[in-house]
Amino acid sequence: MRRQVEFSFLDVELARSCNDDAMREHRYGAVVAAVLRRRLAEIDAAAHLADLERLPAARLRPCLDDPGLLLVSLGPLADLHLRPRADPPPRLPDGTLDYADVRVVIVTDVQLVPTASRTRPALLRARREAS
Repeated sequence: MRRQVEFSFLDVELARSCNDDAMREHRYGAVVAAVLRRRLAEIDAAAHLADLERLPAARLRPCLDDPGLLLVSLGPLADLHLRPRADPPPRLPDGTLDYADVRVVIVTDVQLVPTASRTRPALLRARREAS
């Protein structure tokens, strides 16, 4: 029997805003809401986090500011924040997180990317469209 990644949410409000279609769209906008729904389904279908590494659009990566935090791309506008539930999390001999051994995560946040950190071409395109 194949095991799947289990995930829970940091709190009830976050769970509601991620799982309720209307609330998700209201809180994050239609584009991010659609990608968030897809990413949660991909996480649920994965056997372990290493499966997400194989999805180029997910761009699973460690957070540079918080080594225990993982970021999953929700497109250019947002990131899904995850933490392995195991304490301490499984590590490879070189000290990096062993994605293949992570099967339980906690969703801690959906972070909209601030305008200042978006790419320069996206900013220029937005300014042209606003003019």
